[in-house]
Amino acid sequence: MKKHFCICMSVVLSVLSFLKANAQGHSVSGNDHLFAHEGKSMVTLATGIPYLGIAEYAYGFSERFSLGLSVGVTPTVEGYGLRIRAVILQPRENFRLYARMPIFYYPKTEHGEPWMLAWPVVSAEWILQSGTRLSIGGGVVAAACMNSILGRKDMEDKEHEFMGGVWNTVHAGVAVPLNRSIMLQTEVSSVMSGLKFAGKDWIGGPPVIVVLGISISV
Repeated sequence: MKKHFCICMSVVLSVLSFLKANAQGHSVSGNDHLFAHEGKSMVTLATGIPYLGIAEYAYGFSERFSLGLSVGVTPTVEGYGLRIRAVILQPRENFRLYARMPIFYYPKTEHGEPWMLAWPVVSAEWILQSGTRLSIGGGVVAAACMNSILGRKDMEDKEHEFMGGVWNTVHAGVAVPLNRSIMLQTEVSSVMSGLKFAGKDWIGGPPVIVVLGISISV
């Protein structure tokens, strides 16, 4: 598990670093619920499954690369993290291919130990004349306890140790502008183990991730 988690993190971080350093071409324009404009900020408030509430502050380092800081609360745990976003390709103004990856740290869970989660995703997005954005894509969720990541073997109760896992996801989303700076967004992701819905090993309860939120450019 540690090996899978570290490989996933290393590959995605390397790709996104390359994209940030080499991004050129069309800029992201108009209403946007994911990318803050260069030198600008964005605040996002959301609810859904498994999070009851999540808040994020994001900053646009360029028109094609943003970084956000997040805090979220589920019915049983709280988490802190960051979300990396990068435009991979935008051949025309009404279509783009982008990557995003939230990374969350949970200091304490019902298992009594800290753990981490990363969810790299690639999405295709179409922008309608109205400014509404439609997206589909897929990704991978990787989670592991800190003892596993750090290679610690001193757990006293192995029976209750959270070891984590790796799952694949597919998603669809819609974002609708309310005005020039505010967008409503919703996205539904199915959590899978291969071609089947994830079972009891999935850490988030039902094998679905739902986001309903509002993004405000400031």
